[in-house]
Amino acid sequence: MAHAAAFDDVRRAVADFGPRATVITVAESLRPHVVTAVVGVDGESLLIDVGAGTRATLVSHPDLALVWTPPGDGEYQLILDGTAEHIGEPDGRGVSTVRIAVAGGILHRLAGLPDGAPTCRSLREFAAS
Repeated sequence: MAHAAAFDDVRRAVADFGPRATVITVAESLRPHVVTAVVGVDGESLLIDVGAGTRATLVSHPDLALVWTPPGDGEYQLILDGTAEHIGEPDGRGVSTVRIAVAGGILHRLAGLPDGAPTCRSLREFAAS
């Protein structure tokens, strides 16, 4: 789904969309598992803290998607695809830090808006606007 993206473009997009994203993983049963997380940037990776359920899904299926709603009256949501490249051990509260390697991303236009704008934009286009 996602287009290749330079990490500087990912960093800019995450800063513009804010730290809270929806995290979509696939459970062992192959059913979707959806939660929210606060996303941080560390070097060329993203970091999220997750609970036991999300940790378990990432251990068995490390690919994931992160989705941000548009800021303000924006027309595009940010979608990043990635892989959990490191899943930390749970802390005393059962929370694990996950380091995510971003594979790519797009800006996808919300459904139901008037015609005129493209349905998808690359992160590079977004960074340039």
